[in-house]
Amino acid sequence: MTNNEMLKDKVCIVTGAGKGIGREVAGLFYGSGAKLALISRSKDDLESLVAEKKMSGSRVMISAGDVSDEAAVTAFVRQVIEKFGRIDVLVNNAGIRFRKSFMDIPSDEWHKVIWTNLGSTYLMCREAGRQMIKQKSGRIINMASVVGTLGLPDLSAYGASKGGIISLTKCLALEWAPYNINVNVLAPGFCETSYADNFKQKKELYQFTLDRTPQKRWGSARDVANACLFLSSDMSDYVTGEVLSVDGGWSAW
Repeated sequence: MTNNEMLKDKVCIVTGAGKGIGREVAGLFYGSGAKLALISRSKDDLESLVAEKKMSGSRVMISAGDVSDEAAVTAFVRQVIEKFGRIDVLVNNAGIRFRKSFMDIPSDEWHKVIWTNLGSTYLMCREAGRQMIKQKSGRIINMASVVGTLGLPDLSAYGASKGGIISLTKCLALEWAPYNINVNVLAPGFCETSYADNFKQKKELYQFTLDRTPQKRWGSARDVANACLFLSSDMSDYVTGEVLSVDGGWSAW
């Protein structure tokens, strides 16, 4: 099987598809033969992706929406099923983060991070899961972080949300195994995405991340997308409930 056939005719939802890892996943999946349902807050970002990759309208559906909004998620998943008839893969990539010491986080910011990251994963898994249970097949890839497994200072809200995603993933993997639904989680390390330029201005912190990573480099969005493709394909048939770290060895210490 060639790369352009790995997801041939599979219907794949990607959240947060307008930028960074989500955008890379969408492009890679399309090139692997998938039919795509993409959602992001920015319609312009999605339209530029479709134009850049010369995506066919018959294989791609885009929607501007907030996946932390229950009504928006319900409507989006319904539209996906109406257009494509099924859902084979769900990639929960949308999320937010900020760096702030724990005692300085107001409750509204805490709730926003938890609900945007963990809450949107719950909503998308619930709505897409209904269809997957009905068809007795599916793949779900939830996006966590090394911060969800190991922790870092000033990222407690983000870390709590990502740790919750890992626990949710393992629970769903057990609940939905009888329906032939594989549920796994990716835990990326530091990657060259939209926040990288600002991060690099903090020279000591940036150097620490390089020194702490055995491969001595940040990852790329493609590194994470490749792992996502593996978990979405038939090559991972016997993999469920797992946390796959894509971090250059960060979590091996």
